[in-house]
Amino acid sequence: MAPKSAVCEVLNTGWATAPEWILLRGGGRSQMRVPALVALIRHPRHGWGLFDTGYAPRVPQALTVWPFVAYRWVAPMTVASAGAVAAQLPRFGLTAGDIAWIVVSHFHADHVGGLEDFPRARFIASRSAYDDIRTRTGCSALRRAFVPSLMPRDFESRATLLDGLDGPDRPALARAHDLFGDGLIMLYNLPGHARGQIGALVRTTTWNVFLVADGCWLSQAFRENRPPHRVTGVFVDSVRAAARTVAVLHEYAAAHPDTAIVPSHCPEAYARHVGRGAA
Repeated sequence: MAPKSAVCEVLNTGWATAPEWILLRGGGRSQMRVPALVALIRHPRHGWGLFDTGYAPRVPQALTVWPFVAYRWVAPMTVASAGAVAAQLPRFGLTAGDIAWIVVSHFHADHVGGLEDFPRARFIASRSAYDDIRTRTGCSALRRAFVPSLMPRDFESRATLLDGLDGPDRPALARAHDLFGDGLIMLYNLPGHARGQIGALVRTTTWNVFLVADGCWLSQAFRENRPPHRVTGVFVDSVRAAARTVAVLHEYAAAHPDTAIVPSHCPEAYARHVGRGAA
């Protein structure tokens, strides 16, 4: 018997600003207001989960301490307590205790800010992503946009770390991890922006949504095969790998026009998909 479909609702947890020329090679000098998108997902057998947790009020608080204050200088943010994922759950009839699992695409502060709000959830991430940041502190952590104080102290005891999704000999999307063994949530390697970054393809009754995290920042990027500016090499894992991932998403979009590709910081994705409905 074929499995029932999943449910996926795209949510926004806050806003940041960044110049277009950084987000998109050849972009203009105007400042863009970009969201921090996450997804609330219900699996028919494994219950409610999240793809990333985005911003929470503790994020700007954590960025008041040197050297992490520099993070706010680069990406000024607006974070409201009502925008945190945990604060949005009641409108779906849920509490933080109902979240059973969280896929962590990568460990940048704007993707893990709400992890501590979910004390019962197990975490799913790539081992290479976690190994890259687990011992980093101070400027070394900042270099990876990682803020150690945002991590739950019991992260390791609750984490399932995946091997085999990434590697220098394989391009993005070359190998998938079937999260629950039924094809409803497939995890893919999206290298470049962060070591071990993963995206999730979710199949529902009404749409297939590919949550690509920071595999690209704007929908225009994958449509036109335009990676971020090379200056992002200051804080990304590999500019070359990031450009390859954008090219792979460009090819994927052309081959799968019915799949909604959702970059985490895309205003267009926010306008199209936030509030679309959990179906």
